[in-house]
Amino acid sequence: MEHVAASREFLNPAPLRVPLVLASASPRRAELLRRAGYTFLVMPSETPEPEQKPAVVPVEIWPAVLALIKARDVAARRPDAITLGADTIVEYRGNIINKPRDQVHAREILMALSDTTHRVITGIALLCGEHLRFASAISVCRMARLSADFLAEYLRSGQWRGRAGAYGIQDLDTQVSLVSGEWSNVVGLPMELLRSELLSMDAVTKR
Repeated sequence: MEHVAASREFLNPAPLRVPLVLASASPRRAELLRRAGYTFLVMPSETPEPEQKPAVVPVEIWPAVLALIKARDVAARRPDAITLGADTIVEYRGNIINKPRDQVHAREILMALSDTTHRVITGIALLCGEHLRFASAISVCRMARLSADFLAEYLRSGQWRGRAGAYGIQDLDTQVSLVSGEWSNVVGLPMELLRSELLSMDAVTKR
């Protein structure tokens, strides 16, 4: 199978004339924004996420719905800014895999994903006054067969915490290959999609 090179270089940030607020506590999303050259504030959403996806909502759209819930919560407090919400899931054989509850759960997830090709879907939502944009990015990843020794060491490292699918592609370069889509999407924020959506918000971008 031919793999797409993992692009870690980003285009220049979209020019904005209002502040950008990240409605997420994820250090990985903040780092991606910084690396891309964005100036922003961090203000995590305080709204609990729904525990289950409604059957009528396609899995490809669900992360964008969750991102919109987060963005709306923060945008109500910062109507002067563009609020960015984001949410990432892993999907395998129709099943949604979120963040692991604990180390035992992380082991179960990694064993299920070992030697599989699966999808990572990140939804983003942008809110500024009456302006709204939301969309999802999909990346396909291939995870190698994880050895018992590697799995035990990775679980001890704690790098699985707070990560959909219990892994970060930036930590498992030797075990996870990007087949298609954005590398940054798998990390937690699709930077090319974000820039495109920001540029589409003509009323809040510099001309």
